[in-house]
Formats: sequence, structure tokens, C-alpha cells
Amino acid sequence: MRISWLLILWMSGIIGCMAQVGTSHPEKYTPHYYKRCALFDTETPITSTDIVMLGNSLTENGKDWSQRTGTTNIRNRGIVGDEAMGVYDRLHQILPGKPMKIFLLIGVNDVSHHLCPDTIVSMITKIITRIKKESPDTKLYVQSLLPINENKSIYKSMIGKTLTIHQVNHRLLAACNEHQVPFIDLFPLFCQTGTYMLRDELTNDGLHINDEGYAIWVNQLKNYL
Repeated sequence: MRISWLLILWMSGIIGCMAQVGTSHPEKYTPHYYKRCALFDTETPITSTDIVMLGNSLTENGKDWSQRTGTTNIRNRGIVGDEAMGVYDRLHQILPGKPMKIFLLIGVNDVSHHLCPDTIVSMITKIITRIKKESPDTKLYVQSLLPINENKSIYKSMIGKTLTIHQVNHRLLAACNEHQVPFIDLFPLFCQTGTYMLRDELTNDGLHINDEGYAIWVNQLKNYL
């Protein structure tokens, strides 16, 4: 009987330890997110003369935005896989420097997580509100989500999301008008005629854009830089 109780206590201890390991401080975002944030901490801090490109893989994959635009003071703060609350949680790396301008493009990964348009726009609105509060002199530009091409998509989570992206943009425009933030509507520039679908020649995977796509984006940005 004594052995049985000892065995039970021993097994309980193991299970308890396993439970602690399994639930201890789970990471909210991807390893790449934290790697990029750590890299940003080592860089020269953002200042009031800087322009910040802020977003997900579309922004990060743009690489040297200064070279693309011919503007020397652009900082790339894109993170592959990032989402709205991921951007919100790293604003402390940006806003203390009071950057001159921020170009925000975020939300497509939230769409892939099957969140509804109202929820996504609500989270983006939190970003807008915080930027305006903590860095009121920063000129914030909110960019629309880009279309996707489901026929070429290699991402199963994006199948059936073409209309959702359009709905997010519609609500995001209304939110920007309410908060008096300029809205840059990139969406129609990338669509196949008469559809909400990303043009075939601008993408290889149905989500990300190639250099031709970045040239379209940059040409539009030059109106605001």
C-alpha cells in the first residue's frame, strides 16, 4: 500500500512538471518575429527624420526601400508573418523616435487566421490610435491590403479569402476617414480587370509580389514621400 502511494506521488510530480513545461510562457508570435525584433534593437534608433515602412512579409521583402524609392531615410520594419497585434506589440521600438512618416500595411495574415473583417479593422484601428497618441507629429499613412490570387495560391489558409480582403479594405477606409488618417488604396492597382484578384504576372505564389509589383507600389508611394 505504501509503495502504491509513493508511485502515485511520483507520477503526480512528473505530470505536474510536464504541465508546467507545456504551459510556461508560450510565445505569441513566430521565431522570426522575435529574431527581427532583436535585430531592430541593435540598429540605430529611429529618429524624427526617418520614414518607416511598417508591416509584414510584403514590407520586409521590399528590402532596401530607400534604394527602391530614391529616398535615403526609409527604415524597413516589416516582419514576415506579422499580424496586426504583432505590429502593435512592437511599436515601442518605433514611436519613441517620433518618425517623420509611417506607412502601415498589415492585415493579410489576420485574414489567413480566419478573423472577420470587423475584428481585423478593429485591431488595425488600435495601431492607428496608439501612433496618433504617442507620436502625434508623425504623418501616418494606412495602405490597403493587396489582392490575392487564389488560382496561384500555395497557401491553403488563403483559399476563399478574396472577398474578405475587399471587405477589410472597405471597412479600413471608413476607419481611416473617422480617424482622419490618409488611406492609400493600392488594391485596384494590383487587380485583374473586373475582378478582386491579384494579377497573374505580379505574383508567383498568389500572395507575395515580384519586382514588377513593387514597382507599382513604389510609383504610388512617391506621391506621399
